[in-house]
Parts: sequence; C-alpha cells; structure tokens
Amino acid sequence: MQRNLITIADLTTDEILVFFRETKHFKKLRETELRKYRTRLRGRRLLLLFLEPSTRTRVSFQVAGKNLGMDVVTVTASESSVVKGESLVDCALTFSALGFHVAVLRHSELNATKTFASYFDGSVINGGEGTNSHPTQALLDAFTLWERGLLHSDLRVGICGDIGMSRVARCNARLLNRFGVVPYFIAPPELLPSFMHRNGEIVDVPGEAGFQAQIAYSLDDVIKSLDVLMMLRMQRERREGGAKVPIEAFIQNFQLNPARLQKLPPSSLIMHPGPVNRGVEVTDQVFADPRCAISEQVQNGVLMRMSLLGHLLK
Repeated sequence: MQRNLITIADLTTDEILVFFRETKHFKKLRETELRKYRTRLRGRRLLLLFLEPSTRTRVSFQVAGKNLGMDVVTVTASESSVVKGESLVDCALTFSALGFHVAVLRHSELNATKTFASYFDGSVINGGEGTNSHPTQALLDAFTLWERGLLHSDLRVGICGDIGMSRVARCNARLLNRFGVVPYFIAPPELLPSFMHRNGEIVDVPGEAGFQAQIAYSLDDVIKSLDVLMMLRMQRERREGGAKVPIEAFIQNFQLNPARLQKLPPSSLIMHPGPVNRGVEVTDQVFADPRCAISEQVQNGVLMRMSLLGHLLK
C-alpha cells in the first residue's frame, strides 16, 4: 500500500523524529557527499501539480527530487487542463497512467489532496491546501526548532498575522502540540475565525485535524515572553473583498519593526514561512537581525523534503 502525507496525523511522532535526524544528517554533508544520494531514487517519477502559486514549496521539492535522482515534472495551474474544466479525479487518473510514483499537490480547496489520492496509484503529498493544511512546511519549521534543542513543552511560540487564512498557523499548531507546545495565535479579532475570539484564552479545536492555541489580540503584550516569533503575511488574495484590517492599522499594531525587535528577547528566533511582504508584517531590519532564521527555513525545506520522499518510496 502506498504511503501518503495528507495531514500531520498521517505521521507518528517516531516517524517525525526519524525525518528530523535524517534531515540533520543531510545538513552536515558537504555538496560532494550529498551527490552520492543522486542514485537513491533514480528512475522514480515525481509530479509537482501546483494549482496555486508557489515558489519555496515548489522549487524545494524540485531540488529535493533532483538531489535524489528523480525525474521531476512540474505542472502549474495555467499549464493544466483544469483550466479547460478537467476534474481533479481525471487529473489523478491521467497522471497515474503516465507512470508517476509520487505527486505533490497544491490546491485552494480543502480535502483536494485526499480526493486526488483516492484515484492516484502512487504516493501523494499535500503541498498546501485550503486554509487548513501544509504539513511539509510544519515539518521544516519544527525541524528548525528541534535542531536547536528548542522543541519541548516549555517553548513559547508566537504565530502572528493573518491567522484566519493561514494553513501554516493551523498545521504548525498541530505539530507543536505533539511536543507539548501550545502556541500563541497573535492577531486582531478581524484576522481570527469567530470561534477564536477569546483573548487570553486557550482554544481547543476538536477532531482529527484539531489543535490547541492560546489567543492574543496584542503582539506588544506577549512579545517579551516569546522564544520564537513566526510572522505571517496578510493573505488578501484569499479574502473576498480584500483585507478586513486596514494595512496601516496592521503595521502600527503588529509589524515586526526595530522598536519591537528591541522588545524581543535576545535569545529568541524569528521565523516566516514566506512569501514575505516587506514593509507590512516585517521591516528590512528583520533580515539583518542575527535572530532571523528565514533563509535557514528555506534551506531546511529542501533537506526535509528529501527525507520525506526517501521514506515514502523506500
């Protein structure tokens, strides 16, 4: 039976730790040593079916697949017959017939990956869907913390920005909960789902895709206590009618700028899943700050996805 990664629930905690250890191993290798893995999955075909825009996730899967010797084919929304009305089911049947062993799907609709996997003969990886799930981003973010010895129940993580539209926030919360961490969701009420309008309280979302997070309406109220601060962009393209909060108000109350950098503890880590809107959620000074791990997240993403591909196809 083929293995899929559709949600974090598809992985045991032990499997996650195996990914972390192998990713750390890859990270220690020099480029010449990494080349020996280019025969590991030679002859296997990797489909990247990205029906939503993406840079980091798509390119990191391309690099990861090629590092393992895979034949990689990328299909974007404008190149897909979906624009002609083809269903996701027929897409899955077509790419199965073409002999692909793994498909990474990015889609705007919830449960699109599950539907695709039901009709695809190979393994399927969720490359980000809807506003709910992005498991490989959560894995690389958690690895960035684990590698530093930070992934433990005393860790104080703040995820700040457009929580309501963020698949990253939800998926990170689920994975952090596995390690006893209840993150802060930091946002104005307008950028939170209505059931999260509980400032200062912990919300408990039930079900297989559930999670716990503590709500904070103010970044300034919690920033001095954070070990990790992950900033999120305003996802205006997913909101009908545009942003619910004026950009100027968001910048004034939630932007990570020089003044707030001074409030953030010296030992803290700054993260962002990308893409970054400079001048909105962060200023240029963030990238020059020694606490910034944004580029490291991108590098870790390639290596984590190499580990994932290897395990799904072993």
